[in-house]
Amino acid sequence: MLSRLKSFFSIKAATSAPLSSPDVLGLFNVAPSASGVPVDAMTVLRNPAAQQGIRLIADAVATLDADLFQDGPDGREEVEGRDHPAARLLCRPNPWTGESEFKRQLVQDMLIWGNGLALVVRVRGEPRELHRVDPRACSISIDVLTGEPTYTVTMQSGGSRVFGHADVIHIRNLSIDGSRGLGLTSLGGEAIGLAAVMERHAARLFGRGARPAGVLSYDKALSADMLARLRASFDNIFGGAENAGRTLVLENGIKFSAAQLTSTDAQFLENRKFQAVEIARLLNVAPVLLGDLEHATMNNAAALAQQFLDRTITPILEQFEDALERALLTEAERDAGFVIEFDTTNFTRADIDKRFAAYKSGIESGVLLLNEAREQEGYAPVKGGDVPMRSVQTLPLAQQVAAPADLPKGSADE
Repeated sequence: MLSRLKSFFSIKAATSAPLSSPDVLGLFNVAPSASGVPVDAMTVLRNPAAQQGIRLIADAVATLDADLFQDGPDGREEVEGRDHPAARLLCRPNPWTGESEFKRQLVQDMLIWGNGLALVVRVRGEPRELHRVDPRACSISIDVLTGEPTYTVTMQSGGSRVFGHADVIHIRNLSIDGSRGLGLTSLGGEAIGLAAVMERHAARLFGRGARPAGVLSYDKALSADMLARLRASFDNIFGGAENAGRTLVLENGIKFSAAQLTSTDAQFLENRKFQAVEIARLLNVAPVLLGDLEHATMNNAAALAQQFLDRTITPILEQFEDALERALLTEAERDAGFVIEFDTTNFTRADIDKRFAAYKSGIESGVLLLNEAREQEGYAPVKGGDVPMRSVQTLPLAQQVAAPADLPKGSADE
């Protein structure tokens, strides 16, 4: 940061560049835009569509549990926190940050700045804590030959430290070089800047009555005193939203001509709606999920949830899982079948009728165990619920069904 400030003052001294010039804004990771609005994190979050999209994605990932599993001969088993440090960190990254808050912040950093970063703190080689790193305080350099990233973190106490890729959890947005991600502050500079300009225009239009409703004309020249009195009188009586619709009384032959709306003025609302759709495209989110209910129906809620999971959340989860495994698991543990996965059951959770019909079908076909279905609903297991079952109601016509008297002794029907 100190070097950036030195560069800032050197540019100001050499060129007298304004604060909004591209050279100055580039020093602080603020992308200039043609709209003239510097797009930083606060500009992004002050846009309602961008804020809703970021909140939607970050909160969705934050509500999903990440668990450690190990593949074995009897299938995949979950590893408890007391048995492995990685499983413990997935539930509690550090003493002052909760699990959901940690995941939410990293995804938010990725969407806004392009990079979500966390440092793995180790004690005698064992991961003990995860510390979130501000993307603005981290410089990522890449080896030209191998593409391996190196992270230089500016420390609060002064100086900097260099970390390798195995000590940093890194989830990135779209990237040009494969290591440094690009977020809304860079990729969405024009769309968000244009939306900010239209919001300011609307605020000034309705806040101060900035757009004239008409033009006052007079055949003769007006003196300075008469012009000032006319302007003050007109602003005091008719300016502002609270004075809209008042009766206009003119004197000395002054005429009022109503101003006509241009095509841009008439479509101002449509332009603002289109910017919300543009921001939804940037976030890879359906506009309906951002509150645009123009194309919403009563029957597309489940389809939208599945689309949101498949196209928006799943790619982030896959990258998050890879980053966690790379930083929290050793190569030997990965070879031994240890994996980290997010549970996405809640996204595909249907209503109770469809859910129980699916349970019934799964149990009767032998694909699902009774206790597995009860566990999904939060019920305690029952005796005999771990035995696979299948329905025997459908039999070939040539096969005879045994009568109750012919059933072997000790059968379940006795």
